[in-house]
Amino acid sequence: MAEGSDDVLRVTLRRAAMDTLARREHSRAELSQKLARKYPELEAHIPSVLDQLEGDALLSDERFTEAYTRYRRNRGVGPLLIRQELAGKGVASALISAWVDEADHQWQESLHTVIARKARGVELNTLDARARQKLFRFCLSRGFSSAQISRALRSDTEL
Repeated sequence: MAEGSDDVLRVTLRRAAMDTLARREHSRAELSQKLARKYPELEAHIPSVLDQLEGDALLSDERFTEAYTRYRRNRGVGPLLIRQELAGKGVASALISAWVDEADHQWQESLHTVIARKARGVELNTLDARARQKLFRFCLSRGFSSAQISRALRSDTEL
């Protein structure tokens, strides 16, 4: 009898996990926390359900990291902040390093887009020191490194 009830509990957990994954990708740690909050009495069964989802290729930290990095980069967020967010979501540092390469040229393009949007068509060389510092701090808060920002602000490329 207890065997049958365990199966029912696992099915319940699996359905809840699949419903959550249907909305968007999640890291294993993130999904585990969500399920534990929703079903605290079933916490012992969560690892086995997550293992099964990974085996069925429904849950993948690599796929989550790729999707999250692409989404955040398209939203104008820099590599430093994305690294921090992924670590907070329980993604392994090796996986983060594989997907968030600060030397990638796409970060520079993203930074140029952020600067252009923030500068609103004003030429960078016409900005006074105070406005440049404000723009620099804004880019830092978006997760770009000071070297990337300096390079972008020094560039002669028209934004």
